[in-house]
Amino acid sequence: MPKVSQKEAQKTRERIIQVTLNLLISEGFEALTFTRIAQNTNIGRSSINSHFKKKQDLLDEIRPHITKIIEQRLDFSHGEKIYVSWVLAIEQDREFRKVINGLDIMISSDVGITGLTERLQEDKHNSEKFIYMAIGYAIVNLPHFD
Repeated sequence: MPKVSQKEAQKTRERIIQVTLNLLISEGFEALTFTRIAQNTNIGRSSINSHFKKKQDLLDEIRPHITKIIEQRLDFSHGEKIYVSWVLAIEQDREFRKVINGLDIMISSDVGITGLTERLQEDKHNSEKFIYMAIGYAIVNLPHFD
């Protein structure tokens, strides 16, 4: 079997990452299996394993992309605005819903709450209040979509 160049290996890695992100957005976290990713990239599962030993390694790689998707939809100028933008994103943005539904697989709730709180430039208590309201809204309402 011919040896693959580093450039080709990098292209394959990037394709795996993109397909994983697309699967997440279109089908949710349940679709993120190495077998499913291999089918959608038209490469063997062993090729995925040569780039990512564990599923967590792949999830770690797509985390910045997911963070960007979330942050683009939220208004961090005030606690109330983050809540309002969160509600609108859940109600109007299927991609946002898919990304946050199952996010606990990728990031602990403590880390997620801390990250959102730190983005708000106001009293920590007030920030946390609106973030917990947003999370509560998601827990109650996400099952009613898609």
